[in-house]
Amino acid sequence: MSARTEGRESRKDQEGFTLVEVLVAFALVALGLVLAIQVGGSTGAGLGRVAAAEIVTDEAEGIVALRTAAGLRAGLERGTFSNGEPWTLSVTDVGPGLGWPRLPPLWRVRLTRGGPDGRAVYVTLVAGGYGG
Repeated sequence: MSARTEGRESRKDQEGFTLVEVLVAFALVALGLVLAIQVGGSTGAGLGRVAAAEIVTDEAEGIVALRTAAGLRAGLERGTFSNGEPWTLSVTDVGPGLGWPRLPPLWRVRLTRGGPDGRAVYVTLVAGGYGG
């Protein structure tokens, strides 16, 4: 045999990947990257929603604290959060319903998104003094 034919035979005996195997491997890597990007995107969106909810909760606490400091009165009050979403503050005296008609008021303060029947953002009880 000549040197030329020996070189060809030794190349045929070498192990390696076929073109189809390489293409399948690239397809699997591409699929994995797409899935990783989707997971990263959904995680980022979820973190954005959590941050927005924290801001609304902080604002709700501030709204209730300001109204409490000014003196609570039974009724409804409406406003908007900094993101433009409407809120409703509902203040009711739950003392008479508990059988405490002659005691100072026990205010149930409920701040909701939208109207009074909306999803509650902040709910608490505040003991009122004899003056209200």
